[in-house]
This record gives sequence, structure tokens and C-alpha cells, in this order.
Amino acid sequence: MRKITKTPHYSYKVGNLPKGCRHCVKGKKLVLFITGVCSKSCFYCPLSDTRKGKDFVWANEWKVEKKNDVIEEAKISCSSGAGITGGDPLMKLDRTISHIKMLKKSYGKDFHIHLYTPLTFVTKKRIENLYKAGLDEIRLHPNLDDPEEWKRIEVTIPYKWDVGIEIPAIPDKIEQTKQLIDYIKDKVDFININEFEISDNNACKLADANYHSKRGTSFVVEGSEKAAKTLLKYLAAETKLNCHYCSARLKDAVQLRNRIKLRAKNVARPYDKITKDGTLLRGAIYLKELIPDADYRIKLQMIDRKALIKKLFKVKRELQSKWNININDADVDPDKIRIILAKDMIKKIKSDLKRNKLVPTIVEEYPTHDGLEVEIEFL
Repeated sequence: MRKITKTPHYSYKVGNLPKGCRHCVKGKKLVLFITGVCSKSCFYCPLSDTRKGKDFVWANEWKVEKKNDVIEEAKISCSSGAGITGGDPLMKLDRTISHIKMLKKSYGKDFHIHLYTPLTFVTKKRIENLYKAGLDEIRLHPNLDDPEEWKRIEVTIPYKWDVGIEIPAIPDKIEQTKQLIDYIKDKVDFININEFEISDNNACKLADANYHSKRGTSFVVEGSEKAAKTLLKYLAAETKLNCHYCSARLKDAVQLRNRIKLRAKNVARPYDKITKDGTLLRGAIYLKELIPDADYRIKLQMIDRKALIKKLFKVKRELQSKWNININDADVDPDKIRIILAKDMIKKIKSDLKRNKLVPTIVEEYPTHDGLEVEIEFL
């Protein structure tokens, strides 16, 4: 029996990590969400309502308006590859192929691209087109309850790329998973088993199916890790496949954290402080009519941006003149309709700001395109 090894990334492996995973744990994989439209309706699908069933492209946290946004996000995030996901990328095959070619042209043949897809639209012609476009690795998501569907896996085998299976570790599906392993063990290069996750969007369905959260957490299913370790032992004993158990903690504490830290280095202003987790600490001045609260994001979509941005530039000029603030030490943020500057400076001028009916804060937020706030301290 082969050895099961604990990785430094809160996961376990037998053999070697797939190449896509090696880029991922470094935070160097761009997550290219090609569409929220899918050929399946898996009860455990974790997609949020903002993405599920919606036909939009996202590059990490950036909702893409033009294709060059994808190139820009890859650059800012120091990406050495991309993972194409959805939905089902094969339902938008032309778009998927176009993005693969664009990324390869921009960053070269060594930019590693892998793709996730269920088997519904896996045909010889589609797979051949993906291979010719430059796809390096394909990860298939078979239906554990439909062995007849598994035959489509063989369509992907004749090409010189890496073929893998990626499935969640479902506690009451161990025997079906072993049957799948027996079927694919001489056909593919690797299998990834993911910890079974709970999201806001699938929590009710999982509860109805009698899956419950692991004690001490709210986001993983009880028994999933135990099931994964059982399957790893089976894989180690019965196959020569490379196997990886990917925990939810790996995705949050390793992959996401490393990606955020890389992006922070490129987007931080000179006055920002980058925390050990890669978040940004900065001062922020808001207008009374647009205070960040529970409805802040909704308000941003409804207000007259042009008028408020004009008002902020006037405030910025007055502050620079009064407090001798260098032109590069404060910026008007047109996305969040605010002025950002050093937290030490905003502490110094907070009383003056309040007298002028402005709202001084210290903000900790992610360096992502959406700038999700971790904490806002009103001064």
C-alpha cells in the first residue's frame, strides 16, 4: 500500500499533487468563472445567487465587462495559470476557447490552464477543440449515481494533457465513489476529492438530505473528511493514481490568502498598510449621504455618481490645501464614492472632518476588485 502524506496545505495526498493544484496552493491560479449556466442541478451546488444560473464572466472577484479585464486581473494577481469553472464551461464553448487562446497568447504556453466540467457535453469534437485551444488539464465531475455516464470520460483520454476526476467527499456515497475509482483507475491521471462544503445557497437542501455541519464549523459537512480519508486508503491500496484530498481550510487559509497577498502588493497605495493576511488598512472619508451601512452596496448602484465624485474632488482639494497633504497621499475612489488616505492622517484631521459633516473611518478591506470590507471603524 502506498503512503498517504499530509501536505503543508491542510490536505492529504497519495503520490504527487496535480500540476493545477501546485499553482493553486501558491495563490497563483486565476479563478476564471466562465458562466453560471450549468447542464446539471446538483443539490450540493455551492454557487451564490449572484452567480448561479447567471451568464456572466468573473475573473476572481471582478465581474468582467470586457475581455481585457481578465488579462488585467491575471497580471495584478501575479497569476501563473487559470482554473476555468462555472456553471458548465462547455455550455459556452466558444467563449471558453476564446479565453484560453487569449490567456495563452498574452502569457505564453507555460501559463497553465485547467478546466472543470460535468460530463453532459463531453463529446469528441468539443474535447478536441479544447485541446487544440491549448488547455493543459481537464477535471471531470461525474455523476456518482449514473455509471452509464462515466463512459464519456474515455473521450478525454487520447490527448497529451492531464485528465483528472474531481468530486466532493460525500459521507453516504463511499461505495458509489469506490465504484467510480475502480472504473477510472487505469484511465485518468489523478483524482481530487474535495471536502463537502456548505454554503448559504445549498444549506437548506443539505439539511433536507440529512447532511449537517461539522461540530465547530458552519461550512463543512460532518463526516466528509472521514469519508475522504477512507477513500484515500482505498486509492492508495487499489490504484496507482495520484490523489489529493483538498480541504475547505486549504481553499480559505492557503489558496485565497496567498492570492490576496500577491494582489495586495500590486494594488496597495503608498499610504496603505498591508496586514499579515494581505488585507489593506486605510483611512476613508465618506459623505453623509452615502455612509457605509447594510444597504451601502445597493445605494452605490442607485446614486448620482458624477455629482458626488465632483463633490469629493472639491473636498480633497480643500483638505490638501488646509492640511498640506501631498497630491499622491490621498485619492478619490470613484467605485466606492469616498476619499482614501493614510489611517494616521485621518486620525489627525477627524475632528475637522466631522465639523464639515464628513464621515471619517478606518477601513480594513480585501485588495480584491470588489474591495470587500472586513471591518469599518467610525472615528
